[in-house]
Amino acid sequence: MLAACVTSGDGGSLASADGPLSSEYLTRYAEPDPTPASFLECHGFGCAETSRVGLSSGEWGKVKAQLAGPARDARAERAKIARAVATMQKIVGAKTGTGVHQWTHENMMIKPNLGDPTQLDCIDEAVNTWTYMTMMERAHLFRFHSVATLGYAGLPNDTNPRNTAVLREKKGGALYAVDASLVDGGEPPLVMPLSVWAGAWPPKLADIENAPGKPARPVKTAAKTAALAHD
Repeated sequence: MLAACVTSGDGGSLASADGPLSSEYLTRYAEPDPTPASFLECHGFGCAETSRVGLSSGEWGKVKAQLAGPARDARAERAKIARAVATMQKIVGAKTGTGVHQWTHENMMIKPNLGDPTQLDCIDEAVNTWTYMTMMERAHLFRFHSVATLGYAGLPNDTNPRNTAVLREKKGGALYAVDASLVDGGEPPLVMPLSVWAGAWPPKLADIENAPGKPARPVKTAAKTAALAHD
């Protein structure tokens, strides 16, 4: 039997002017000032355990390399951020033992943990992704986004409680879920509008910006434009 990820409705206030956003799990579990040299990773379901992690300059350089080169727009930057988060997961997982196969995912649902401290649920993933993206933002690696508090959805409406890290577009303020709990460790977290993520579950693959197997948007370059005009 599948079990949904625990939601932050277990005693904390979820009220937010931004809709389904909450800082509760960040207050409980996140390190407020993470740096590449020293930060915490949550694991074991519900941040039952934490591990202190530090990256070498070379390891942090691999993360920054995923964001190198200016993104052409906000959507392209989100794709870069997702790849950078996946790179962080691989590096951190090798240090803490959480890089093993995450068997907890099935059809966008979370299976019971059965006490395995190497496994991650949506609370672990949301807090960790927030930590990774916060370090990236503070290193001035984002052009189009800032990191918001965590998103939540589920009970009592669709009985599938879930949590996610969130990006906010600087222009216009649109919110996007960056949900690493929906994929295996070391794979880019799925990115979609927060309204889609908080809506009917599971979301349609067409509404996920970087769904596996979904073709990337064509890039319009000056050379391509000129060639089309010539034809």
